[in-house]
Amino acid sequence: MRDYAHLIRHPGVENLFRALEMAVLSTYVGKPLHLHAQGLRGTGKTTIMRSVRSILPRILRIKGCIYNCHPRAPHCPAHRDLPVEAILELGQEEIVMPFLEISASAKIGTVVGTIDLERLTAAEGAKAVLLPGTIPLAHRGIILVDEINRLADIAPELADVLLDVMGTKPGRIQVEETGLPRVEMSVTVSVWAASNPDEDPGPLEEIRRQLSDRFDLSITVSRPGRQDVVKRILFGPSRSAVPQAAPDFAALAGLVPRVKVPEQIKDLVASIYVDFSLESLRGVEAMVQAARLSAALDGRTEVAREDVLMVAPLALEHRVDPATLGRITNRIRTSGENSGEVAGQRPTGVTANPERTPEREEQRGGLIRRLGATLRSMASGLSGNGGDGPRAPEQGDGEADQPGEAPHGRQDDLNSRRTGVRQDCPPGPGAGDPEVRAPLRPGREILSLDPEDWVKG
Repeated sequence: MRDYAHLIRHPGVENLFRALEMAVLSTYVGKPLHLHAQGLRGTGKTTIMRSVRSILPRILRIKGCIYNCHPRAPHCPAHRDLPVEAILELGQEEIVMPFLEISASAKIGTVVGTIDLERLTAAEGAKAVLLPGTIPLAHRGIILVDEINRLADIAPELADVLLDVMGTKPGRIQVEETGLPRVEMSVTVSVWAASNPDEDPGPLEEIRRQLSDRFDLSITVSRPGRQDVVKRILFGPSRSAVPQAAPDFAALAGLVPRVKVPEQIKDLVASIYVDFSLESLRGVEAMVQAARLSAALDGRTEVAREDVLMVAPLALEHRVDPATLGRITNRIRTSGENSGEVAGQRPTGVTANPERTPEREEQRGGLIRRLGATLRSMASGLSGNGGDGPRAPEQGDGEADQPGEAPHGRQDDLNSRRTGVRQDCPPGPGAGDPEVRAPLRPGREILSLDPEDWVKG
């Protein structure tokens, strides 16, 4: 097993390292965080995820309990109905947080549980006893599923089990075997998965979208792009290199419940869900959970806008299309301007932006007018209306626009250029006509941002 602290971190895997540390911390405090790493084969996804074994914290359990029952919250059939005195008498012990794996070829009995044939066929005292599977044995720990897309394709019954385990927090497991009473218990386990979406049978979201949505975060891993990084991966770091220290999860555990989410961040997350018509609430729930964990890993007790900006692509990449994700991240990036928030600092209240001076507003308005003229010229060229020649003056061109307002002038229907259908452009507003604001809005489907967005801040 590779040592986590000595693995080489480069931009293509940096988000995976951060997400794994957040997931271990979240699992340690009793709330699973499900991760899916995907990308080109051979980029180190599974190696990095398996290396986390070397930094896992220790957990407390009832002595000898194979289901890892916490002494204060027993959940297994053998301990959940015992009085406190009986549990104290059993004693307690510390073990390393469980880390187990499920392969795409696993059988349902080994994953969930089945009849213990050894106990059933014993020469003396034979009886039907449950042999626990991988999932119940991993309670309060982590399960790694390599090639999750193949599992979803060839073993739909295992995918159904994972849906139950990941559907709620905690999840649930149910074992039904002939000759045994039905066993049902809660299970708190973080499911980590890896896949190569470019290989058969394809991306997980196309094979089992419901299962894809169960993953809180999806991390795309990419190859190293620099020669020196490849050299360090192949031959090891230099002697002077300092290993990356793992977080002290036991020390950080007490900080997680104290991390607060400011009202500005709550409003931002809620507006993202509503304004961008997100399908699943799990996406914004994952954003909040991951943002709080990110703050805790940095030793902070309040979520900052930068935390949300960092985790939003991980929480939404597998839930929205790239264009929508770009607009969402832009919304987050520019959200602090209206509240006086400064990049790198936590918001301290709603104040005026000190950079929105009259001089800056005038420059901003001038830039918007120039952008508008450029786009009108481009649109005229696309429509064949003499884009190479000079544009005739339009009513309103000579009028001064207010700083920050869109310029007066004719509007081009840029959307019609996409469809190839030419539409005549109406002239600009005449004297006494209602003012036309933001004439570039129709082109928002082509341009990820409108001109006002380009010059904010």
